[in-house]
Amino acid sequence: MRALAEIADAADAATRAAVLARGARDLLGDASVASVLLFADDAVETAIEPAGARGFVLRDGSAELRRLFLHALARFGEASAIFVPRERQRAFVGVSATVGERDLFVAPLLADGRTLGVIAAFVDGEPSHELGDELIAFAAAVSRVLAMDRALVAARRQSRDSQLLGMVNERLHKSLDRRDVLFGIVEGVRAAFEADRCVVFSRSPDGEHASIVAAATSSAEDVELARSLPLDADLRRVFGGLTVRRDVFDGSPIYGASARSAVALPFVVDGRVEDALVLAYDRPRAFADADVSALRSLSFHVGLALSNARLYERERARRAQAESLEHVVRILRDTQYVDEVLLVFVVTVSHELPVDCAAYVLDGDVLVRRAMRSSEPRGFEPAVSLERAALEPFLAVDEPSDASLLPRPSRDMLFDGRAGVIVPLRLEGALWGTFVVRWNEDALAWPQAERATFFRTLGSHLEIALANARAYERELRRAQERETLAEAARTILAFTEVGALAAVLSRLAATLARADRACVLRWSGERYVVVGAYGDRADSTIARSGFDLEHRAERLPGLVEDERRVQRLIDGPGYVVIPLAGPGDGDTIDAFLLVGRDTEERFGRDDLRIMQELGALLALALRNLDLYESTHLANRALKESNSFKDDLLAMLAHDFKGPLTVILGYCELLLESDPASAEEIETVYSQTKRLVRLSEDALVLAQTQAEGFSLARSVVDCCAFVADCVDAIARNNPRVLLDVPPERLAVELDPTRFRHVVDNLVSNALKYSQDDIRVIVRRHGDRVAIEVRDRGIGIPEGELSTLFTRFGRASNAREFGIAGSGIGLYVARKIVEVHDGRITVTSREGEGATFVVTLPLAVG
Repeated sequence: MRALAEIADAADAATRAAVLARGARDLLGDASVASVLLFADDAVETAIEPAGARGFVLRDGSAELRRLFLHALARFGEASAIFVPRERQRAFVGVSATVGERDLFVAPLLADGRTLGVIAAFVDGEPSHELGDELIAFAAAVSRVLAMDRALVAARRQSRDSQLLGMVNERLHKSLDRRDVLFGIVEGVRAAFEADRCVVFSRSPDGEHASIVAAATSSAEDVELARSLPLDADLRRVFGGLTVRRDVFDGSPIYGASARSAVALPFVVDGRVEDALVLAYDRPRAFADADVSALRSLSFHVGLALSNARLYERERARRAQAESLEHVVRILRDTQYVDEVLLVFVVTVSHELPVDCAAYVLDGDVLVRRAMRSSEPRGFEPAVSLERAALEPFLAVDEPSDASLLPRPSRDMLFDGRAGVIVPLRLEGALWGTFVVRWNEDALAWPQAERATFFRTLGSHLEIALANARAYERELRRAQERETLAEAARTILAFTEVGALAAVLSRLAATLARADRACVLRWSGERYVVVGAYGDRADSTIARSGFDLEHRAERLPGLVEDERRVQRLIDGPGYVVIPLAGPGDGDTIDAFLLVGRDTEERFGRDDLRIMQELGALLALALRNLDLYESTHLANRALKESNSFKDDLLAMLAHDFKGPLTVILGYCELLLESDPASAEEIETVYSQTKRLVRLSEDALVLAQTQAEGFSLARSVVDCCAFVADCVDAIARNNPRVLLDVPPERLAVELDPTRFRHVVDNLVSNALKYSQDDIRVIVRRHGDRVAIEVRDRGIGIPEGELSTLFTRFGRASNAREFGIAGSGIGLYVARKIVEVHDGRITVTSREGEGATFVVTLPLAVG
């Protein structure tokens, strides 16, 4: 209790740790060496009792090393106190340099699901239950005290941060002048963070100096306002948008000659840093992450306040522009069609402002003028069309480009020596067109930045109006297309012959896409043949598309089911190829719809979409015509699957479940009657339970042959996963050599299911070989390879192809009298395949075998 009172009164983490270490050693006795590790945001405070003794410490205070330590500790159980004998401390080798010297007794300090630290003591032998209970109670009480202390500190910080933000908001309400805002906050910030000086620097126009615009000090020291200082390395970083934290240093002109610690933050206003806040301390101080976060939040809000002040200053200058813009937008709101929108826009802009205006639409690689109005009768008319390449650099940016920046030929074609801007128009993320505005030099005497903003805003409203008009036109067309597709869907139900169906839908596809011909190709067993067509010269479309009639098309490998549902069409100049295959049609594509034009004009996005939908209808119709034959084949496959399932279920019920249940029962009896051998019996018990789980997995596999596996995937480190599997099945077996790389190879798999694959391969290697076996994990391109090599009896070359089939076993295994059921590798193959992987084997009889499992690396 005295230790708890001292902890509550401790001024810092180092004192708390020292008090805790003394209290823990008092409980455990003088023969122990007590270490206390208290976890902070970015450090670990460590104390050892007796002082100077060699106790348990972490290699460093990083968050990653703490995570590894807690992960290693969790392997010994979830108890409130954990005893780790010296021979089992190899799990801590990577996190501590003092392991294996004495037995270790650890009590975590837990509060609200978080680990605040640990009490770790070197002892000689496992402490008694009474002593362990005392240490657990001590740790629980300490955890509560630490949790309350942290909650109190957090509450104080939150109160301080709320007061600071309230102060900023109050200053903003009182004045929208930038200088008033900055003068109003410096003293409050200095006092809240107990700094000796709080200074705000403003960057000069040349970018090489900064002047003091507001300051507050804790003493009578005067800070000369408007004093200009050259930018040092720290201020350059701050004006670059970074936060600079200097915990210990000797003073500088920026922070003050007496400064020993400082922090500097930027004020971001409209995406630029023009001011910086500096807090300086005449004493060394370590800045907590929470304090820096609070300062960043304050910086953000001050930046907003300065932005508001700047917006207020600009508002009056923009009012006239806003009125003109409002008139343009109000008129555009009532238009429905694209051409109408462009015409209304150029007329209204030319009327509201003393300018000439023209709108261009991108047609391939050419910009074509679609609307134009001059403010002067019979004035200059810009070019009717021009190549996109002539304006390419200026169309690639989202901001308006000044006419003076354009090449002379383009400038003469569009502006005829006058001032102006060119504004790109983008719809759905792609360049759609542009509008050009031209005026006399003195007609628009606005600042260049405001002028660019005005025309960019004008362009944004035009883009919205155009997007709405295009959506309206698209919806009208889609309504017509939906009606046509509905009629097509009703029509296909009346067909029972492939040729007639293909001819009708080819005609419909050509009509909807405004094409000249269309045809349907289908695999005949040897090549693709035309089964229905519309228009003449179908061969020309096939030749233009480069379609290979002699080879059967296959799907891209590695697609998941949702991706297989989306059919990828191929379009080119004057043609489009649509695959006609559903998600359940296997890995080949046996039918295609080809649509072509006489010209090389590419099909538009709407044309491609309607052909995609029509292709889906045609694929469905072709699938319905083949349904009877598919049903017959499916029934036969179902009978074979049911037969295999019955055999597998009978074998599992008779040969596995009964003996395993008996073993589990005797293990439970031994655990109760023989505590001295509890560890060994627990190992047998856990491995037997795993065998039961594996047999149950095989049962699930047999029961779900038609539907496939049910997986609980997660991203794991393949190296650690394989090492854990090998350790579980062949712990301390000198014959097993494990070779894994140091890098993390992340894969997405079901650990419970996939463990069966590794266990099966390692067990088989041990069973069929008397020599050493090697388990290798390596990276193979964008996949991970798991190899299991043995030098055993090998597999006859002629039997390799049947090894992964149901009940497939090598004949020489029976000759050597090695027992086995022949289903392990079949089940392993099933598990690997549903993980998008592959399993292969290479072997020579009498020389051993190598099994290789490959899995795709996890994305991200």
